[in-house]
Amino acid sequence: MASTDIIDNWIPIEWDSDVITRVQMDSAVERYARPHIMSSATKRILRSGGLTVSAGTTYTADTSANDYITLQARRFLAQFVVDEDDLSDADSVIDTIQTKGMDWAVSYADTFDNACLAVTGTENGTTVPFTSLYKALRTTNSATGYTADANYAQWTSTNVSFPASGGGNSLYEKLSSTFKKVEAGKFWSLADSLVIAAPGWRDALRLATDGQGRPIFIQGTAGTPDTLFDVPIAWSRGCKTSPTNSGSPGGNDLLFFGNRQYLKRGDRTQPQSLVDQARAQDSTDDTAVKFRVRKAFGVGNENAWAGLERV
Repeated sequence: MASTDIIDNWIPIEWDSDVITRVQMDSAVERYARPHIMSSATKRILRSGGLTVSAGTTYTADTSANDYITLQARRFLAQFVVDEDDLSDADSVIDTIQTKGMDWAVSYADTFDNACLAVTGTENGTTVPFTSLYKALRTTNSATGYTADANYAQWTSTNVSFPASGGGNSLYEKLSSTFKKVEAGKFWSLADSLVIAAPGWRDALRLATDGQGRPIFIQGTAGTPDTLFDVPIAWSRGCKTSPTNSGSPGGNDLLFFGNRQYLKRGDRTQPQSLVDQARAQDSTDDTAVKFRVRKAFGVGNENAWAGLERV
């Protein structure tokens, strides 16, 4: 009898498993975005513009705008097929699921981060699952009073350190001005500050120094994160531009700085796996294994983040 008889339903991948650990290690959004449990396919989250506080004995009614962002859960799927001759017993099945589960974890982390951070297209639910952080920063939003590209900049120079040629074009100056776009606003929080960047930035950051020749990028040791201007960095392979969602984006390297509380991640279902053996009517003796997860993403407020694109 085939070895997969007893595995005939979707099996949740435990949160303390190696697979989930790898997802959280490789995905900046899974690790740092604020989670929201979803009991349905959509969830509305209040987007507050703040609350008016006054001194004295008379209350002042708040006049700030309050609206909602809607999280829409999307499926992220994967499947592979293996000849049943290669699965001689139940242990082989379990080992195969674990091995492919780790492969799925790496690919999913890159694909999900790309969908949340760097896809340049307009959300359609399939090839563009969400409105990415990059797209949000490049789009006007009247509800939040944000103007397209207000918190977006590009770096094209080969000059990295300050002041060198000056003119605001060195990488040091570009990074400093990118940080200021958030630090000068009401959404900045030192405790929740985070940098998310593509690893392709590392070469330039290693060379960037301040006016005294001191590095602004410090590589972490003994488990501590790398930092930029003393802010922790989350590295993400998915943080590269792509017109549609991709696990291997080939566009420009992106770097974002902001308040991680305003990255909203919706958790509809945890990762699951399904194993199904060949049926009598099938023309081949193949066992199929599927992985799936349902997630949502939204930017709480564009003013809480700023981005720099390396072009």
